[in-house]
This record gives sequence, structure tokens and C-alpha cells, in this order.
Amino acid sequence: MLRLHFTTEDLARVWITVLGPLAETQLSLWNLQRRDGKALFGGWRARTGPLITGDGADTAKFLSSPAGGLVDLFTLVGTAGCIDEGLERLSSAADQRLRTEFGVLADTDRLRGQWLYGAMGADRGSVRRLAAALQGCHEAAVAPYWGRISQHLDGELARRGRIMVRGGVGALLDSLRPMVAWKPPVLEIPEYRPYVHPVADFHLAGRPLLLAPSVFCGPVPQLFANPDTAIMVYPALNNPIEAASLWAPADTRHVDAPVPSVLSALLGHTRAVVLCTIADHPACTTTQLARRAGISPASASEHATTLRRAGLTTLTRERKTALHTLTYLGITLLNTNSSARPAPERRPQGVAAKSYG
Repeated sequence: MLRLHFTTEDLARVWITVLGPLAETQLSLWNLQRRDGKALFGGWRARTGPLITGDGADTAKFLSSPAGGLVDLFTLVGTAGCIDEGLERLSSAADQRLRTEFGVLADTDRLRGQWLYGAMGADRGSVRRLAAALQGCHEAAVAPYWGRISQHLDGELARRGRIMVRGGVGALLDSLRPMVAWKPPVLEIPEYRPYVHPVADFHLAGRPLLLAPSVFCGPVPQLFANPDTAIMVYPALNNPIEAASLWAPADTRHVDAPVPSVLSALLGHTRAVVLCTIADHPACTTTQLARRAGISPASASEHATTLRRAGLTTLTRERKTALHTLTYLGITLLNTNSSARPAPERRPQGVAAKSYG
């Protein structure tokens, strides 16, 4: 059990964002070494595990382990929109910060390469070698899926953001059940087992709290803190159907790309626009879907219902708000037809002439 204690001022400093591909890469290395969540990660682990060798394997054991504990690159690096930005921040971090973070778990058996002792001492050559190993791990474990991971996390942000706008920070924290329990002014994480400094009560004491959804974190949220900030990484993937969509063969479609003519011929142009809009903007509401597709809300609802009955999309609800997302079948259909050569488009009356978005 971990209890996070909030003051009124602390609640005003809660926000939510995606940390970026470096954080997902470290968490993916942790996930690779775990044995839980087979329905979500079994296929991805089977494909990815053999690709993490040499310095990558040393790095995985050094930074993360299923036995518990993660080196805190999260507060060290912060939010980084691309892997190069994250690795640059890691490589240029102050010597004392590196020694502090890398030395936390120095007495464990996670060290598997002598070169990592240099990284623990903030030797710049060793730190650059660590960054290069993380780059390789990213290319093997995360990069092939990053487009869909990013869309999935954006959908999570949109969904939680709507809850926060509608009900405030308390509603946002309460929406994280059952992984946490919000009992104002305390947030409880029932299954939390800290590897280092196992203190049951944590007081934010003026630190901002950043909530960071992650595909690879799970099943229990993880807390990381320094004197200036606190980050709670929480699992944002718990549905095997959504997981299958993430780990499917590489995408052939880019966000807001033109609607494939073959798909239009198969579904009808407006319905194809609706399908592609849901793909490009996961967890969109019916109103947002209508606006981005350039059609009326009634038409958007009708086409979304047809697509859902065909098994191409799914619908979740946040109170009275309907959120649309593609299923694995929908993604497969879209990717299969996106590879075809596009033909000149013929738009029905009422559909915007520009690309939807």
C-alpha cells in the first residue's frame, strides 16, 4: 500500500501528459522481463525478446527488473517528445543527478556489464554507450509500434482530460479506479510495493504531480519523485483486443492521410471517411467525429453504428459521452487497403473538400 497525501494547493498542481518514447522504452525493458499480462504482451514479448542482446540486455537488467525497482529516468529526463530528445537529455544530465539515480540500486545484482560501473560514476563515455543501447532497444521494442502507441496514449489523455474538465481533479483521480482509490485528500495505491525506501505515506509537500499513462507499465502504478516533482506512471493498456491492435503488423497509414479509394469503393466514401477519422483520432466523441469528417452529427452517429455492428469499431462510454475507437479488425482492414494506390477522390455533397482532421 502507498498513500499519497494532497493539500488543496497540491490538487491544483496535478496534470496529465505522455512522457514520450524514452520512458516507454525503459518500461518496455521492464515489461520484457515480467511474466504477468500474457494476454496483453505475450506476442510482443515473443517477437521482441530475442532482439534485445548485448548492451541492450545489460541495459535492461541495469535499469529495470521484474524483481522490483526502476532507475528513475522519468524525473531525470522529464517529458520528451522524441527518442533523440530524451537521449540527449540523459547524456547531458548533471553528473550528480546521474550518480544519484544510477546509484540507488547499486547493491542489487542487476549489473551484467563492467561498462555500467562507468555509467554509475557519470563517466561520459559510458553514459553515451548507455544512450546508444537505449536507442537500439527503442528501435527493437517500441519504434515499430510507436505510431499506434502514441495514438492510444493520446486517446487516453483525451478521455481523462474530459473527465478533469467536467469534474475537476478529484474526478480525474477517482476515474483511475480500480488501480487506485481516491479517498480525499489521500490517493491509495493498494498493490504498490516500493523496492527502495518502502514508506507507506508520501506527502507531495508542494511538488506538482504528473500523471503519465503508459502502455508498458502494469498492472500497478509506479511513483517517482525528486525534491522538485513527482510522477505517477499508470497502466493505460488492459484490453486484449486493444493490445492485439497495437502489436499487429506495421502500419501503412499515416494520421490524416487521404482516404484510400479502394476503401471508399468498399464502404462508400462517407463511411470510409468516418472509419479513417476514428483511426486517426481514437477516443473521439460523436461531435468531434462529425466535425472532423465534415458531416452532420446524426450522419456520424449512423455511420459509426454501422461500422460498430460490422465489428470495425468499438464504443466506450464516459458517463453520457460515447467514445469511438477502431477494433483490431478495423485496423487490419484499414492497413490492408491503405497500401493500394489512391485514385482521384469524389466527395459526396456535405463532406469537406480538404482532408479530414
